[in-house]
Amino acid sequence: MKAVFMGTPELAVPTLRALAADVEVSCVVTQPDRRAGRGRHLRPPPVKVVAEELGLPVWQPGSLRRHADDPRLVDCDLLVVFAYGEILSEAILARPRIAPINLHCSLLPRWRGASPMQAALRAGDHQTGISIQRMVRALDAGPVYCRHRLPLPVRTTLPELHDKLAVLGALAMGRFLRDLPLLEPMPQDPERVTWCGKLTHEDGHIDWRQDADAVERQVRAYTPAPGCWTRSGAQRIGIRAVRVLTDVHLPPGRTAQRGREILVGCGYGGVSLERLQPAGKRPMSARSYLNGHPLPEAFDLPVG
Repeated sequence: MKAVFMGTPELAVPTLRALAADVEVSCVVTQPDRRAGRGRHLRPPPVKVVAEELGLPVWQPGSLRRHADDPRLVDCDLLVVFAYGEILSEAILARPRIAPINLHCSLLPRWRGASPMQAALRAGDHQTGISIQRMVRALDAGPVYCRHRLPLPVRTTLPELHDKLAVLGALAMGRFLRDLPLLEPMPQDPERVTWCGKLTHEDGHIDWRQDADAVERQVRAYTPAPGCWTRSGAQRIGIRAVRVLTDVHLPPGRTAQRGREILVGCGYGGVSLERLQPAGKRPMSARSYLNGHPLPEAFDLPVG
């Protein structure tokens, strides 16, 4: 069997390794090198680094809009896509002889869209997983070959979930290849569809009128990206970790100091700020913050 793999971030690396161990990967398609870091040096995407390590051909077209007839896409049995970063055309999806498949980090049809890991954490879901679906032009709407479930323990962080789903993706890929002759993709139930969009900086703005549990889930879901933050007047402060407290009775956004803790009132209950990041500085503990900064009287509430 011959496969083309499309992927870009670290999340997709174990799946590429699993695919290359079982079939011939004729081409790895990934996004172009990007400038990053303080020096703004060009950095290759993680998938490219591993593909070259495995001796696989790499292609970085930037956009595939004008490349549907490229020979590298035409001659393949499977097109395997995992976090590639571009919506593919009907012409490209029609190229593989068996199927174009996508690995998605949710139990479809729950959390179709660009941020399923963050959505599951913020919603307080008890489980998530990897779905392998046959790709269609509509976003994450294709029939599903298989789902691999992953429990979501309380207090799971986004980096922890990312790493677990990366490993699960490789396991799902291996089982899919083994069971492919027996698999029949099943349509998704339209009544159970939920959506999650592409996250922006504004999504991280904390509304202290939420219950404390909701604030804690938001911080876990959006750290490190897009990041959570709040304001006290002109001062912007990143919030990197919080702990829920049931014995805090402050108005939403109002702060108090207890020992070396910074307490913030929420719509119900309150939180202790465990990691903060003042603008232009590194993340720090509440103790370190209080050593160098006055305690804000209150954090602003978002308008609306």
